[in-house]
Amino acid sequence: MSFGAPGYLWFLLLVPLTVVVLFAWLAWRSHAQRSFGVLSAALVLTIVAPALMIAAIAIATLAAARPQIGEKGVLTEDRGIDLVIVLDVSQSMYATDAEPSRIGRAQAEIIALLDRMQGDRVGLVLFAGRPFVRSPLTSDLISLSRLVEGVHEERALVPAGSDLGTAIRRGREVVERGDAETKALLVISDGEDHGSSISGAVNEARDAGVRLYSAGVGTEAGAAVLDTDPATGAATPRIDREGVPVITRLDPLSLRLMAESGGGEYIELAGAGLPLTGLASELAALDATTFASEVRPERIDRFVVFAWAALAVALAATVVPAIATWRRGATGATPWRRLWPLAGAGMLIGAVCASDVVELNRRGNERYADADYAGAIDVYRTAEALDPEQRELFHNASNALHQAERINEAIDEAKRGLPADDDALAAKIEYALGNHYVAAERLQEALEAYKRSLLADPDDDDAKHNLEVIARQLAETPSPTPTPEAPQIEVTPTPGAGDEDPSGSGDGGAGTPQAGDPGDDNATPDANASPQPSGDSQLTPEQLQQALDEALRGIDEDFTVEEALRALDLLEQQNRRQLEARQESAGGAPDY
Repeated sequence: MSFGAPGYLWFLLLVPLTVVVLFAWLAWRSHAQRSFGVLSAALVLTIVAPALMIAAIAIATLAAARPQIGEKGVLTEDRGIDLVIVLDVSQSMYATDAEPSRIGRAQAEIIALLDRMQGDRVGLVLFAGRPFVRSPLTSDLISLSRLVEGVHEERALVPAGSDLGTAIRRGREVVERGDAETKALLVISDGEDHGSSISGAVNEARDAGVRLYSAGVGTEAGAAVLDTDPATGAATPRIDREGVPVITRLDPLSLRLMAESGGGEYIELAGAGLPLTGLASELAALDATTFASEVRPERIDRFVVFAWAALAVALAATVVPAIATWRRGATGATPWRRLWPLAGAGMLIGAVCASDVVELNRRGNERYADADYAGAIDVYRTAEALDPEQRELFHNASNALHQAERINEAIDEAKRGLPADDDALAAKIEYALGNHYVAAERLQEALEAYKRSLLADPDDDDAKHNLEVIARQLAETPSPTPTPEAPQIEVTPTPGAGDEDPSGSGDGGAGTPQAGDPGDDNATPDANASPQPSGDSQLTPEQLQQALDEALRGIDEDFTVEEALRALDLLEQQNRRQLEARQESAGGAPDY
């Protein structure tokens, strides 16, 4: 037998003390009754009743200590979906109409999204003039985040240009290799396209059962395309033949139509916060597939049996004397007055054995304050099993795991508490997550967590301080053996309703295809190209604009798939004509 809350066993020390007091009282009563001979039956009952009540209290104490007898197999499953992120790394993504740049904003959003995902398998496709499979589907999202951080260094893997249609096809091919029931693509781009038909690629993905989401980064006002000097690293605006800066603009309309026709959602990566993280909840609601399962042993709680036994003994201790008195011929309500302790005993046992979430959270906080972190973890997780919607339990458990130096478990536990509906709680969980990342020496992820904490609570001075410390460390030149200085942190359990704050305030590596690997796309098959709509290709520019205006009428309402694809075709036709005009004037296709 083991106990889930062994601290309550100390109360058993009161049992022998109570027995001593009982015998002392019986000795006094026996001395008083010697003149009447041997002990009467009533006196025997006075021995039985207190003894039974003492036994009831002892059994109730055992119940409160959560006795665990035997084991059961608990099935744990890795469940999720297959998702491929298709990231635009063309020259236009280095424009600065987003902070710090379009590609920088996209990187931060992707890392934050991966940090929220649990159990899913994710792949990464980079594209400009042609796509490049940077990682196949993997469940190692930490390594994938590191690949996303390093996309600056890998632009040479893809030729210049911007071909969205071919990138979508490549992403579909990657996600179709997975065996999840739900497959999805997430295209992150500024929407500029100088390649083959997007609508055909979207149509193929939809027919294959692949849900398509899109995210736009940049502004419609646009910014200059920047060229980087390879020698100095200085970025200067690109100038066309007429001496005018070349401007790149976000095309939200194409990206929105792409998502609507692909059965997904369009998200604009602009403003404060990290809007892409909201997609994690939507992806989590999709039909999940079990990728792996494991049966792990778990001790079986038997406290309910002991609680009922305690209540039964307390009932006997109360009812037996009342029945004995009634049989001796007592009248009126006097015999039944002995029943009043029954209600008190029942309430006492119920209070001692209470397993509601608030009580368990309070117990966990007490153990945490006493530095009994292993005990606190057990109590918090018991409460989580009773009510997994109470997000503060995950926050408290993660802090206890951190103090127990189980850092990776602390990170996973904190993530389980997100997203939190309450901004104050979300700020606490993100702050704790940042502390966990610091302890794991994952400073970039700690930086992002502190940023999210400040977005939820801009007045958190501790998060501001830690953010400055980590930003300074990341900006410094790393030494041969860097040892990051962890910021001073204070982890505080979140009290339950009505409680006071007890404290007062294996790196798997995602796959990296080398030259010549199947994931390396160096050619675009002609079969991937989609034919242009024959009717629209004959329209004059004025007729094309009129047809486009008619197709977009009512865009604020729900579009059918056919209407979205029709509008997308017309946009492509218009874009293609503008591209051809640029080629004639510039002497070649744009490389951004």
